[in-house]
Amino acid sequence: MEPSGAFVVIDLSDSTRSAGVVRRARKILQSSTKDLARSLTYSYATFEQQVSGASAGVNAEDDEASEAIEAFISAIEPLVASGKFSPDPGKGVTEQDLAPLRSSEQRSRLLFSPADRGVFRDELTAQSIAVTLASALGGLEGRTVAIEGFSVSSIQLVDEITALGGKVTAIGTSAGTASSPNGFLAPALAHGFGEFGPAVVDELGVEAGNAWSIWGSEVDAIVPSTKMGVVTHGVADNIAASVIVPGTTMPITAKALAHLRRAGKAAYPDFVALAGPVVAEGSAADTTDAVRAEVADKVGSVVAGIMGHDDGPLLAGCYQAESFLLTWQEQLPFGRPLA
Repeated sequence: MEPSGAFVVIDLSDSTRSAGVVRRARKILQSSTKDLARSLTYSYATFEQQVSGASAGVNAEDDEASEAIEAFISAIEPLVASGKFSPDPGKGVTEQDLAPLRSSEQRSRLLFSPADRGVFRDELTAQSIAVTLASALGGLEGRTVAIEGFSVSSIQLVDEITALGGKVTAIGTSAGTASSPNGFLAPALAHGFGEFGPAVVDELGVEAGNAWSIWGSEVDAIVPSTKMGVVTHGVADNIAASVIVPGTTMPITAKALAHLRRAGKAAYPDFVALAGPVVAEGSAADTTDAVRAEVADKVGSVVAGIMGHDDGPLLAGCYQAESFLLTWQEQLPFGRPLA
């Protein structure tokens, strides 16, 4: 397959640096690719880095995937070497697929170093979600969390929440919802998900409810993680938690945000909650412990600064990012990171 079957979207075209995920599927929509790039632009701006968000798509059937990704990697290597575009794996693409580009990377090698579950950048993403939860709730000790769209990548998040004293008392997959007041631990979830996949909810020793019931979980916070726009206004009206912290890019629609604000529920920005790797990119720290400490400090500080705003934390986060963007862009890009 020719590299023309793929594309890269750079949100701020005049930026000398950009980064973002690469996805592979039969048909990648450019509209969703632009949304992913916009969210990252706001993330970099939040942490005062003059970097554009970006995203890429590789259009290929499963039986063409290896050839298509190989052609794409060859085509973008000059962009990676120059720092113009730094790629990360998204749906249909693995870290192993992108490994040939890592020697050309200008970002810290720590991001791609092995971790307990995946690579270090995955750990940092989970950490920043947990830090956002902890900051929004005034600490996680004794607090309860539900994870919608539970997947393999959610297991690290369970570890991070538990380490901060919180409990994941509900998980939702496409197969249903499992709830326990005692909470679920990462090792059991990892084993169960590895064996049963989404059907793990039927194998945890509790009676599983339907997939929709995750939204009504009586918890302090919920982490929507399925897909962009999963929290519609109808879903928003059924959320019992008082705090919503994204576990994926742009899960909340603009109309849903209005409904949540009217209900007095606090929705936080995905471009803050998922920003662990972004903080690491701007860090001079040379150990994983030092990077984690910096992520905890900087993400926690941003959350503290946007919570309690009259317009809600998500819009307050937008205002903060936009203020920095205007220090190096003549005008703001059109459209905020909302589904």
